[in-house]
Amino acid sequence: MTTTPIQTGESILRPKARLIKTIGEELISNDIVAIIELVKNSYDANSPIVVIEFKGTIEKVKEGKKEKRVILKENSSISILDEGLGMDLKIIEEAWMEPATTYKKKVVNENKIRRFTGEKGIGRFASAKLGSLLNIYTKKVNDNEVVVNFNWNDFSDEEKYLDDVKTKWEVRLPNKIIDSGTVLELENLCTSWDENKIRELRIALSRLLSPIAPSEDFLIELKLPDGLDDLSGLIERPETLNKPDYYIKGNVSSEGIPSLAYFSKKEKKEIKLTLSETEFQLRNPIRNSLLGPFSFEFRVWNRDDDSIKNLATEVDSSVKNIKSDLNDLAGISIYRDNFRVLPYGNKNDDWLNLNIRRVNNPTLRLSINQIVGYVSIGLDSNPELKDQSNREGIVASQAFEDLKEFVKLIFNELEIRRYTERPRENETVIQNKESLFARFSLASISTYIQEILPNNKEVLEVIQKKDIEIQEGVKKVQEVISRYRRLTTLGQLIDVILHDGGNYLGKIDAQANIIKKELDKKVINNDVIKESANKIVKTRENFAQLFKRIEPFGGRKRGRPKSIIVEDVIKDQFLLAHREIEKLNIEYTIPDSKNHVTIDEAELGIILMNLIQNSVYWLESIPNEKKIEVLVQREPDALSIIFSDNGHGIKEGTEESIFDPYFSTKPDGIGLGLTIVGELISEYYGDFHLINNGPLEGASFKITFKYRI
Repeated sequence: MTTTPIQTGESILRPKARLIKTIGEELISNDIVAIIELVKNSYDANSPIVVIEFKGTIEKVKEGKKEKRVILKENSSISILDEGLGMDLKIIEEAWMEPATTYKKKVVNENKIRRFTGEKGIGRFASAKLGSLLNIYTKKVNDNEVVVNFNWNDFSDEEKYLDDVKTKWEVRLPNKIIDSGTVLELENLCTSWDENKIRELRIALSRLLSPIAPSEDFLIELKLPDGLDDLSGLIERPETLNKPDYYIKGNVSSEGIPSLAYFSKKEKKEIKLTLSETEFQLRNPIRNSLLGPFSFEFRVWNRDDDSIKNLATEVDSSVKNIKSDLNDLAGISIYRDNFRVLPYGNKNDDWLNLNIRRVNNPTLRLSINQIVGYVSIGLDSNPELKDQSNREGIVASQAFEDLKEFVKLIFNELEIRRYTERPRENETVIQNKESLFARFSLASISTYIQEILPNNKEVLEVIQKKDIEIQEGVKKVQEVISRYRRLTTLGQLIDVILHDGGNYLGKIDAQANIIKKELDKKVINNDVIKESANKIVKTRENFAQLFKRIEPFGGRKRGRPKSIIVEDVIKDQFLLAHREIEKLNIEYTIPDSKNHVTIDEAELGIILMNLIQNSVYWLESIPNEKKIEVLVQREPDALSIIFSDNGHGIKEGTEESIFDPYFSTKPDGIGLGLTIVGELISEYYGDFHLINNGPLEGASFKITFKYRI
């Protein structure tokens, strides 16, 4: 049954005038962003220069014990002048007067010189953020001058609709502009500008175009009233930026293939990195990315006192100025078609979480205050990297996550090379063949005293007593470390427990339900009940085996070394890692022999687990068949375990560094895995080292336990 309408008609959507003010307040986050948006308009107009001029009275205002200079908002103004193409009345009416216009997207209006920085038509709202009155003076070549007067307060009237507000304009003979260009005069400023805010504006403007590879055909000048002369003038990058200690630059193709160049002051030359030297392009998770091609350059400074002093001498500046330059400009900025995308690179905007990486691995990783760099993308070549509506940030997407992953992989390449070059005399390095605690002994001093003072038993007894105390303390420390190792490893096994344990419980529930249903029947089939009961018993045994394999990793006291079968522990560790191994379809070979070694079972498990996890990580990026092979060899006075995979192998030049604490070739690696392995093995007087010509063509490690244990 249909209902006949009583009345029909059409209406239009009539927004209130205050919508304009609301949009400006919501889309433009602060005054500095507002000025940047207006500067972008000058760039789009092909102007060779834009001048931002503040006029007004400066007062000194006390802030605590300090005094700062302030341009008061009363009777002050901001003008933004450019020498661009200018506008005629038609453009004013069809572009400036139409928010969210598609004017810049039309082929007929395409900019043949520069890529438009914005196409959404919302930049004009920036002026409403800065002042309540806007006067536009604009002129095209060989044309008359157009003057437009906006009073943004007219848009605050809650009773008026948007189409009720009229904006006055006039066309006149040239007066303000001689050739071509646009002047925006903003009066009745919304806020005052103190010297800190102006300094932030200078920094933001200096980063608007790439600070390392700027466009030479667009200059920005800041003019300020007398009294702020130190902040006036052309926006230029400091000489400091041309003198990094290291840099890495290049590009990544749309297929994820990198082309890199690396430089360090120590080597004094730029090194081209070939694909064989950079494995990161093989990482499967980002191989099939929607990310388009991009280029990059990251410049890095050592920030120790000696390096900063040397740089100050080199550029004829002061240590204070050098630190100030780096603090002001540090960060990783994103540039789209050579124009910066906010807020990436702002102070406290660590969009790559570099500082967290630094906290987790202070020896190897770089912090944000050491880096000035850019990532350059294009609107046409990276359509998946879309701006947020407020033009401050890129919309979260898989392509953006892939970009971040790529950048971290590039940083990892730089960090590894920097690590191998830097002197580390003051850093404690755990050698892979000596226990960390081997140095905590007075035995050598005791022997020396015996030789030079054989009759002084009192001194000898004091030293021997102190040595006993030290060894007791070492044992307690080893006990604490042992517990932490177990607890850390147990944390890694929680996923195994939850997944496998859940599967076992599911199987038990299923068989229990079968038994329950069978018992509810009038005629019970004992064979069905027996079969289900047997399956429950079998599942329970498998469940028990899971707990048995995990039990040694509990936070109990360090166990006394006992004779265990090496091959059984190897098998248990591969079973615990079965999910990752099956997921990547890794083929592994382990021995079925039976060899005994005297060691704490959990600590041998920790050793093997670290090696398995390393192999699984690197094998993920191997496109072909993935393999791990473990051999156990009995020798006359020792037992050896050889652990080998067919991954990328150890990166050339890092063979000695991989055993150092906090060194890792993984982009987010902590760098403790092989250090823990080496330390544990050394505590049992064993050897742990990298070997050439292993069973497989990737990385091969050899563990040797001497029979003295």
